[in-house]
Amino acid sequence: MNGYPDLPTLLETIRLRPALYLSHKTIHGLSLFLSGIAFAENFHGLPAEAFIGGLDFVGFEEWVESRYNPRQLTLHSFSLAAYLAEGEEAGFDLWFKWYDEFTGHRSSAT
Repeated sequence: MNGYPDLPTLLETIRLRPALYLSHKTIHGLSLFLSGIAFAENFHGLPAEAFIGGLDFVGFEEWVESRYNPRQLTLHSFSLAAYLAEGEEAGFDLWFKWYDEFTGHRSSAT
């Protein structure tokens, strides 16, 4: 991940140019991409301090759950965004809306 010092920097880059990383704007593609990074970090036995960080994913998932999942569906934030937005591209945008709310971040894409 040379050039991406932390997860927020990588996420902003993906948000601005999703086709470069995911082929198109897709919430499940984003989920798989980020899962692949976590898998590689664990597969290669990186120490936790070497993981790409900068976002409390557990806290984010709990926050999304408490605010946007009143029916308590057994979905993580990516699948919940796709479900509620009724599509891949709209789910991508919804997930990033939640991300911005959680982090207090304003996207340079808006």
